[in-house]
Amino acid sequence: MANTIPGSLLTQVVEMYQQQPDIKKMGFLTSLFKTTPESFTDATKINMDMVYGGNEMAPVVRNLSTGAVTITIDKFGNMEVPFPVYSLETPVNIDQLMERFPGESVLINGTVNWYGRMATKVKEGTNKHIRMIKNSMEYQAAQVLTTGKCTLTDEDGNEINELDYQIPESHFPEVTVPWKNATAKPIDDLNTLDDVIRPDGLVDVVNYVMGKKAWQNFLANEQVQKNLDKNILNTLEISPQMRDKGAAYLGKINTDGHVRLFWGYDATYNPWGQPAVSNYFLDPDKVIFLPSFEAMDFRRYFGGIPNIKLDPVFDPLFGNKITIEGEYDFKIRVWFDEDAETYKGRTKSRPLFVPASRLRYGCLYTGE
Repeated sequence: MANTIPGSLLTQVVEMYQQQPDIKKMGFLTSLFKTTPESFTDATKINMDMVYGGNEMAPVVRNLSTGAVTITIDKFGNMEVPFPVYSLETPVNIDQLMERFPGESVLINGTVNWYGRMATKVKEGTNKHIRMIKNSMEYQAAQVLTTGKCTLTDEDGNEINELDYQIPESHFPEVTVPWKNATAKPIDDLNTLDDVIRPDGLVDVVNYVMGKKAWQNFLANEQVQKNLDKNILNTLEISPQMRDKGAAYLGKINTDGHVRLFWGYDATYNPWGQPAVSNYFLDPDKVIFLPSFEAMDFRRYFGGIPNIKLDPVFDPLFGNKITIEGEYDFKIRVWFDEDAETYKGRTKSRPLFVPASRLRYGCLYTGE
């Protein structure tokens, strides 16, 4: 079975990945990080000098092997940052091909297309890998935008590395009076951080991505309500590059000649190993401050995956990786373990989010 799989069938499997309607869809925060032809590389490290000059990076504190369901970080120095490795694997034992598929009767007869059933199982597993890696990418983007740092964890939830992009702490302040308090002055708080970012980044803050609680408290505040009486929230002016990415456009407010566009983002994820737990990518009490989309320079890179032994049947058809042009880079490997009578599908990716617009954004914590 391992050596006689029709090439046409496996070609169809590859086409199924490419034709998924949401294959190019990404999380809202991920979409703010742009890709270029240079984003897709076979390199295992990125030289940060091209972005940051002399800024030092925090050292990695731990190494892990590159097995399945791990995130591997190597030690780095001299501004060379290794790409993290997300590696997920799903085994499909041939006994699983006997299970009833959706839409089938319980009876399985001799006309079953075993190769087709195998391809379906492999595709299901790989689709799940891709969704999980996308969630990890969105979490990485959220950390960069709300803290200026990125903490990666292993499969047990242990912190294994923190990348510190050395963004001034003044870009990540906390409000003096939490917005849930009646005495809070949210517009004053926005102005204060605006005044920090403007001279540092030489841009005006235009977009405000609001956590769920921050937006609720903002709307309920008396200072904001007075401005709403004069400047009704509307949806006439929207940055087209930021639409249909998973965030809700909430409208704009014009205060003292400063037009602010507000976005609401309350997407959630399940931490690894905790499928019943839902966390917000964006802390509900936080607000991300961003310039216009054109003035943002956040970059998304994908590192190379080291060469592994090629499977004579599968790898030539997959071409060793599936690249969703302009969006993602995945390396997919499928092989047959004859001793275990098991097909294995493994998906790897090495995304890294870099805030080249280092001084052009910030994040405000509005809670307590």
